[in-house]
Amino acid sequence: MKIAAISCVLISLGLNVVSGLFLKRSIVDFDVDEDDWDIEKLSKECKAEVENSLTCLRKIESGINSKEDYLESLDLEDVCFPVEGNTKANLDTCKKQIASGYDTICKAFTEDSCKNLLAENSVVNLIKNGKCNNSEYDISILAKIAAVKSAYLMGCNKTKKGDLCPLAKYATTTAPEFFYNNSVILYRFLELEYEDAKNEIDLGFNIGNDVLTLSAILKDLNNVLIDTCKSADCSRNVVAIDNIILAAKDAYEKKQNVDLTKKFPRVFQLYDSYFSNFRKQKCKLITFVNEEDASGASTVKKISYSFAAMVVASVLLLL
Repeated sequence: MKIAAISCVLISLGLNVVSGLFLKRSIVDFDVDEDDWDIEKLSKECKAEVENSLTCLRKIESGINSKEDYLESLDLEDVCFPVEGNTKANLDTCKKQIASGYDTICKAFTEDSCKNLLAENSVVNLIKNGKCNNSEYDISILAKIAAVKSAYLMGCNKTKKGDLCPLAKYATTTAPEFFYNNSVILYRFLELEYEDAKNEIDLGFNIGNDVLTLSAILKDLNNVLIDTCKSADCSRNVVAIDNIILAAKDAYEKKQNVDLTKKFPRVFQLYDSYFSNFRKQKCKLITFVNEEDASGASTVKKISYSFAAMVVASVLLLL
């Protein structure tokens, strides 16, 4: 199983694009299989800096590969989506299978060799020391390390009490229920299968009705964001990823001799205004939907701004 698949299971929700933040445009391959990359291509300075992290990545890859047959046997697609007469689908089984697969993935990070990678500011320090910010190959390896660390922070890192953070908890409990109960609508919407529509007006209303039904998830995500902010431990994970992004931005600016904030003021004003709420614990301002104004153009604007702020991190250094 490849690191890309690992990150998906960790519901990194786009955070894998942190891999693109390190001074290059191309999409980074997350595979850390030794057959597909050569540690000898690393510069001497960078190799010394990332050796421990690469050992961790190899251990994760090996540990999950050993569980690959088990993970595939969970058969999540059939169990969790009761569409097209699927008789295997069962909500309780779906939840159990997701939780089991999730635990299997996260346990791979408990290797002793991963302590250095999971230490606070480990990736930020790698970026700031500048020893892996020169050659394209050094940068690609650093990008993989940053992507896995970010996925871990959002998916696996628990509170000091040992509880899952809101995003991981939602992904393993409430989200499966939502997608199970709305799988027919979700499938129809994603595949645009509306052959029963008699005309364009009928089609428009059908699609609109499905969109409104599925938009209920925004309120759930709203609560996930607020609850994440309210938990000091979980909010710290978001800030840690924010620090990785800002360190990468700074490295890019120094290497390219450019001020991205001046060049793209609206982009970075939006990014900073949104993520500063996590930094300053202004949890009421972190929202997809304002319940006092749950309809109309202003809500669409707020949702759009919130979503845009979250994905700004995915394009910051791909400019």
